[in-house]
Amino acid sequence: MSYAIYCYFKRNNCVCTFLELRIWRYFMISKENKKIILASSSPRRKEMFQASGIPFEINVANIDEKPKENEGGHDYVQRNAKEKGLAVCKKYNQNEFILSADTIVVTKDDKILEKPLNENQAREMLQNLSGNTHLVLSSYCIFQNNKELISRIVETFVTFRVLSENEINSYIKTKEPFDKSGAYGIQGRAMGFIHSISGSYTNVMGLPLSEVLMDLKHFAGVESFSSFDH
Repeated sequence: MSYAIYCYFKRNNCVCTFLELRIWRYFMISKENKKIILASSSPRRKEMFQASGIPFEINVANIDEKPKENEGGHDYVQRNAKEKGLAVCKKYNQNEFILSADTIVVTKDDKILEKPLNENQAREMLQNLSGNTHLVLSSYCIFQNNKELISRIVETFVTFRVLSENEINSYIKTKEPFDKSGAYGIQGRAMGFIHSISGSYTNVMGLPLSEVLMDLKHFAGVESFSSFDH
């Protein structure tokens, strides 16, 4: 029995049975207790979710994110996303929806670029991307009650213009590359490096937001901007 039906009964002075009231109460409690847990410490994912207007909490998963031997980019990014989600699932009961994600950069020669650990790594990554097209892969998963509801991989192709050594060195000095896969952030100072992009812009930021919101609406029944109505 939906809330709309309950309102109909009330407007027309109908008498609800005890069972109907129990069903309506269960519906309302389930709706109120529905939570979205973002299993990520990424500031970009947090900002995007805040902009979407969907209420959420953050619970970070600590996993070993190193790629396995001979593991390709698609398998690697999807494995990381799943392991993050499963690790956080153990901390919650069946009412919560857990959203986990991972993003990597893959070069034209299939090399996986993670977050640089130092200036030399950042410089090498940016030199590799300069004047070339690379692939940004994001995988996200939605879990509930330790069960995987959906797992997707979204691809975006990004082409850099040719960068001078001075541009690369100046960018590294900003410290911006060091918490980003591939050593750059499309939403920051590196936006001027981009010659063209094919695919989701937010995917390059770390979360294909449009796809995620559609899946959350389907599986969790939540919509963007829902919290702005209160």
